[in-house]
Amino acid sequence: MPRRSSTPRPTYRDEAFVLRTYRLGEADLILVLLTRDHGQVRGVAKAIRKSKSRFGAKLDRFTRVNVQIYPGRGLANITDADAVESYASPIVADPDRYFAGCAALEVAQLFGGEDSSVFSLLDATLRDLAIHEPSLPLVNIVDRFVLHCLEIAGWAPSLVNCAQCGKTGPHRAFHPMAGGAVCVNCRPPGAITPPAQAVRLLWLLANGREETAALVAADQSISSSAHDLLLQHVRYHLESGCPAYAAL
Repeated sequence: MPRRSSTPRPTYRDEAFVLRTYRLGEADLILVLLTRDHGQVRGVAKAIRKSKSRFGAKLDRFTRVNVQIYPGRGLANITDADAVESYASPIVADPDRYFAGCAALEVAQLFGGEDSSVFSLLDATLRDLAIHEPSLPLVNIVDRFVLHCLEIAGWAPSLVNCAQCGKTGPHRAFHPMAGGAVCVNCRPPGAITPPAQAVRLLWLLANGREETAALVAADQSISSSAHDLLLQHVRYHLESGCPAYAAL
């Protein structure tokens, strides 16, 4: 039988964020990367955990890096990395920012397929989390990222009109299974009645009304209610516990 072609796959460079890592052996790491142009990539970085490795220091989870990737049949090989933009120092130094940053990476791993806009959204989210005095509460910065990812995936909640019949809203009831806001005629059993301002905050975040959103989110109870509402929606549609996002 003729041998199969063993033509090597070309190495390429791409910008990436490290979403997650797993230890492999004594010195290697498996990296889950979100790249700008190649979606999610799982690869091995050899000897990265050795104390003398300069390579590992460049692969902080909150740093945009330019990596060299050699595709493999299973895991790729990550052979080089250069830092492009780091948000690590302010995020790691503050526990609240750190947990928000981890939540953003978790969400990016859930949604980061082939759509390059998720990469750009993650970059903007980490940048905002690193700002000294962000205009929005940290939790709502991540909520905004989640809303945009849901829009890309086609799972965005209806926040004004009825998700079932399209009747003009706003409506008071909300149910993740129904797709968001629902009118009194379409309201299914188990639907909740969240604070109207919480739903409005989510709409403002989804539609780029940052200044008004900041005013509404100044009420911590409204900010928290909006987050809890969105968390329920994400959990239903992704069938994921989202532990880092839920902990905010």
